[in-house]
Amino acid sequence: MTKELLEQYPDICAEIEELKAKDSAAVSDVVQASADEFPFNLHSVTVRGLPNPKHAERIRELEVQKAEIEAFVGRLAYRPQKLARCVMKHGTRWNVVRRALNDSKSADALRMEFSRIFSKNF
Repeated sequence: MTKELLEQYPDICAEIEELKAKDSAAVSDVVQASADEFPFNLHSVTVRGLPNPKHAERIRELEVQKAEIEAFVGRLAYRPQKLARCVMKHGTRWNVVRRALNDSKSADALRMEFSRIFSKNF
């Protein structure tokens, strides 16, 4: 687990939602057709497109990354876990994270505390 991957969590979630929305909006149309043989009756046929297999593959990759991040955060102690969840939700806007935590520490102190999660000394 890297700090950069954890910081990308909001982007990963947004990309998953975007790709799912693209796949759910399947292309379809109604066309008129007739039989090849007698009687040549005119009837409507619905034509539907298939979901993009590249989207499904990318969604699987992103969901694996998302699960890895959530598993890593779940193994942390309470205080680092709380900080990591706020970073997952708000990104690295440290003043926003500080307000979300209701913390009296400065934004730079929270940034350094977050960096220490990934160092060997913490």
